[in-house]
Amino acid sequence: MIYTDKSNYNLRCNPLLLDTTLRDGEQSPGLYFTHDEKIELALNLNSLGVDIIEVGTPSMGIEEQTVFESLKKQNLTAKILAWNRLIESDLYASLNADIENLHFSVPTSAIHLNSKIKKDESWILHQMDKIITIALKEGCTVSLGAEDSSRSDVDFLISIFQHAEALGVTRIRYADTLGILTPEKTAKIISKITSKISIPIDFHAHNDFGLATANSLAAWKHGADVISCSLLGYGERAGNTALEEFVGMMHFLENRFEKFNLIKLKSICEKLSQFSSRPISPYKPLFGRDVFTHESGIHVDGLIKASQNYQFFPPENVGGKQYFIVGKHSGKSALRTIAQTYSHTIDDNQADQFIQNLHRKMANQKNINSTTLFLDFLKEVVHNDCSESENER
Repeated sequence: MIYTDKSNYNLRCNPLLLDTTLRDGEQSPGLYFTHDEKIELALNLNSLGVDIIEVGTPSMGIEEQTVFESLKKQNLTAKILAWNRLIESDLYASLNADIENLHFSVPTSAIHLNSKIKKDESWILHQMDKIITIALKEGCTVSLGAEDSSRSDVDFLISIFQHAEALGVTRIRYADTLGILTPEKTAKIISKITSKISIPIDFHAHNDFGLATANSLAAWKHGADVISCSLLGYGERAGNTALEEFVGMMHFLENRFEKFNLIKLKSICEKLSQFSSRPISPYKPLFGRDVFTHESGIHVDGLIKASQNYQFFPPENVGGKQYFIVGKHSGKSALRTIAQTYSHTIDDNQADQFIQNLHRKMANQKNINSTTLFLDFLKEVVHNDCSESENER
């Protein structure tokens, strides 16, 4: 059956989340996870409610297969997925590890076929018939991915996906391997593909031009049932769709994943940061240290009057906290408020005096510590106030 109105049907449902932190995320240059770290991350992803966890590539060897064996004993609610090339050695590595959910990936663009694997289009169909048939006979659930989909001929892709569906594949993956799609192109392509097949489509975006999250949203809106993500967007080159950004966007902007535990997701991202020795950027959307920190006088004044003026949601919803800091762009209202946090009171004239002095220093000197200057200023104000009180006596 072909769902001609699949995009409308799709919008009534949350997309399934397929996390690839442990597979594609670990392909970030110089990054690897220990056995225990993989297990811990998988357990945490499962507790969040992630639907599918792409754990790794069994053909890499016994150590990789051991992770699958360990996770199988955990009886996770998430499906544990193994990534394979569309070749016999990968298939049997997964079968020997007793893995039930197998994903096979095959290049489909002309450049990959001609220069990477030196095969033609007929070879793909032959391999599909051979490899997928064996996997299905062994009782496995099979998904098929097209590597470099976004540089592949769309009609050829559709023929591959239709053949996969006829063989018994339960899900196909469209991979924007080089991150070259835009939301408009994504919408057009995914709409065309989903009008021709009835099995779910998994959209796997890369972030080379900063569009992975936007493209994933467009894919979902136009029929993609599954969105591949990774924690903190880890992955090759500029990475993949960031799980926290996609879920956060869906939660706050699309009213989806309403019960998703974003605070727990933040703690898992922080754990990943520790495992990888890669600090989370202070400006990382949602979870960065400074995304709720404000200096601008106009913004701070607006926030003091009503936080909704410059914050779409309370920082506490994602485990954050609002901060006001002293800087070149601070205004009098902000300085009065910050002074109160130090149990001091200053008036507009005093605040203006500090601002003018700060501007003079910053015009001629780098690396000014505004906070230290402000604290010294407050001490001076207190000292002067005490001196005036003594004189009045």
